[in-house]
Amino acid sequence: MADQPCIIGRGITIKGNLAGSEQLIIEGAVEGHIILKEHLTIKETGRITADIEVESLLVHGSVSGNIDAKDLVSLSAEASVVADIRAPRVVIEDGARFKGRIEMDVLLPPGI
Repeated sequence: MADQPCIIGRGITIKGNLAGSEQLIIEGAVEGHIILKEHLTIKETGRITADIEVESLLVHGSVSGNIDAKDLVSLSAEASVVADIRAPRVVIEDGARFKGRIEMDVLLPPGI
């Protein structure tokens, strides 16, 4: 695992599948499917239209798609999320916008 997380900057747009085993910070836009074995942070400028499979997720920006996390999904007060969330732990701060379903008693498939 890398000491510093990878960063997708504000001026970057990725269309397609994104997979890896390092921590990732997204400040730009991603459309497609994201699969990470580590933590994902979506900054305030991040705009995600993708299904997400991660260890844990912190959202400050916007997400549209389904989210599967092995550990935790946390939506900050700035977050805007339209998704079905499957994770054993979910935190939604006051002020976050969320539309979807939350399923917390789940067994996720191995390999995430």
